[in-house]
Amino acid sequence: MGEALKFPDGFYWGTATASHQVEGGCRNNQWWAWEQEGGNIKDGTTSGIACDHYNRFDEDFALQRELGHNSHRFSIEWSRIEPEEGRWDGKEVDHYKRVLESLHKHGLTPFVTLHHFTNPIWFEDQGGWTSPKAPDLLERFAGHMAKELGDAVPFWLTINEPPVLPAASYIAGVHPPAKRDFRLAMKAAKNILLSLGRMHNAIRANAPHKPIIGPVINMTYVMPASDSDDDKEAAQSFDQYWNGYWLDGIRDGIIGPPAGDGESVDGLKGAWDIIGLNYYSRSVIAKAGGVMGLRQIPPPMDSERSTMGWEVYPEGFYQNMLRLKQYGKPVYITENGIGTDDDGQRCSYVVRHLREVHRAIQNGVDVRSYLHWSSTDNFEWAEGYRQKFGLIATEGDDLKRVPKPSAYVFKEMAEANAVTEGLAEQYLE
Repeated sequence: MGEALKFPDGFYWGTATASHQVEGGCRNNQWWAWEQEGGNIKDGTTSGIACDHYNRFDEDFALQRELGHNSHRFSIEWSRIEPEEGRWDGKEVDHYKRVLESLHKHGLTPFVTLHHFTNPIWFEDQGGWTSPKAPDLLERFAGHMAKELGDAVPFWLTINEPPVLPAASYIAGVHPPAKRDFRLAMKAAKNILLSLGRMHNAIRANAPHKPIIGPVINMTYVMPASDSDDDKEAAQSFDQYWNGYWLDGIRDGIIGPPAGDGESVDGLKGAWDIIGLNYYSRSVIAKAGGVMGLRQIPPPMDSERSTMGWEVYPEGFYQNMLRLKQYGKPVYITENGIGTDDDGQRCSYVVRHLREVHRAIQNGVDVRSYLHWSSTDNFEWAEGYRQKFGLIATEGDDLKRVPKPSAYVFKEMAEANAVTEGLAEQYLE
């Protein structure tokens, strides 16, 4: 028999979602507007009703609890709360109060994300993250929600995946506003880092209790394509943007390269209680021409990959967790999962990645959660509905929730607070 891998008492098991991907009807943000233009979503769909989670959240949370979860991460849709600059919609605030009440009723600890990719249209029209007003506006939003939602929120997560926002919107041009301008990307990167500090401090000042606050960093494990000095230098540059800029920036209170020269910023240093970690794959980097002087090498042809084309590389998960040990903050896994049509692959993926979490804990990393991406199959941004990341399928016109075999594998681990002997024997040997 395989040996069970036990997790610490009080470990959080659950899933993560984003408002635009599951709620449906998020009409006041830049993603909805971009979808309506046509030609921007790979499978030709639009978010539309999504999973109708806006109306079915209580049903969804009841099912998650039935499947052994004790926590859930969701995001607040800023464009619902502030549909016009300076106008707060109290009815939408009340909606999220009901969401929180439902989570608590079902015994699910809430992890609340304030910004998960979407901007109100009015904010985007001002330049979005490139606007000098961005940190002020995010600070105001964070403070308002901390005051309104009060002690119902034990965990606040400020901004989801800061590296993706400039890279996808202003370098690769695959997210709105779909520009390719390195100067704009770095302006956005600076404003996002400033916002992380400002939002943290606004929550701390306005929450009536002492919530736990942190960013969500989607680390990639960066490796040079060869032992050449050029490739090593390119990999270091890529790692600095994707990982070091954000982590060291908050730890030291500085705007480092590539968006700054190391200048100190008031209110940024130490503006985190925890580090939220998202992990999906590694990045193998080689020297090349172009703006950043590097390129990412495609995965080997014989490697295991997701339908997103990402290489499955559990070792990188462990290495990233080990790296975070130096920052002295508890680590919460806020996303990990795989886009696949083969749910057997998902079962194997989750168990193998949880082995790396256990391994990191055994080596002194203070990891306290595993929130799988995602609960249900949903609208995967520019990919549309083609990508299947959920433990639960949504089937038919009525979007019937149908748990997959992976949901029951996850349930077995969550209820045992361990990778059980049977699952270890099946997937780890």
